Amino acid sequence: IDDEDSLTERFDRSKERKLLDIAVIRVPRISNFTDFSPFEHYENVSLRYVDQVSDLHQPDMILLPGTKSTIADLRWLRQSGLEAAILKAADAGTLIFGVCPEQVEAAGVTEINGLGLLEMDTEFRGEKVQTQTQGVFHGVEGMLSGLNGLAYEGYEIHMGRSQQQMPALTGSRNVYGSYVHGIFDAPGITDTILKALCARKGVSFDALATFDACGYKERQY
Repeated sequence: IDDEDSLTERFDRSKERKLLDIAVIRVPRISNFTDFSPFEHYENVSLRYVDQVSDLHQPDMILLPGTKSTIADLRWLRQSGLEAAILKAADAGTLIFGVCPEQVEAAGVTEINGLGLLEMDTEFRGEKVQTQTQGVFHGVEGMLSGLNGLAYEGYEIHMGRSQQQMPALTGSRNVYGSYVHGIFDAPGITDTILKALCARKGVSFDALATFDACGYKERQY
């Protein structure tokens, strides 16, 4: 059964780096981190939760999770030095993928600069968006262009509204963002992302050794 945000044991799992290494930035107010569970279905892919620069190393992909307090966690990223490390990794071509923040709790703060990895402005409003969504990827450029034509489904839960029209997936080259939680769950999406990482690293996708995730979950139930 999927873990709740404050009751998970995932954060304390092995930090071993495998054939493909994925780092999730463990912000203090992390939420909806089960979005990344599909990457755990490959025996030779490591999914590590990182909260300090010394543990980041040089992952093949950096995932930015949702947060219950966007501005507070953005400040934490800057104070911890992880923001600078993420920006350096992005400049070096590392795949960066962010899933939307959930809400904002920063009394008195009216404006703050984001990481600057995507060209957009986001305004936080009082009304929260809570809706299921589905569609087909199109117009995706850069490293993840192989996603075009694949179907996705998931849900949105956020108070931010981007001034530019935000599709299911936006970005180019090696930096992407999405408002859709569960975006990695639909068939073929995680495989396509990992194949892009394998191509960049020069390793075989078959070497990642997948297993039957649905069967595993049924056994756990």
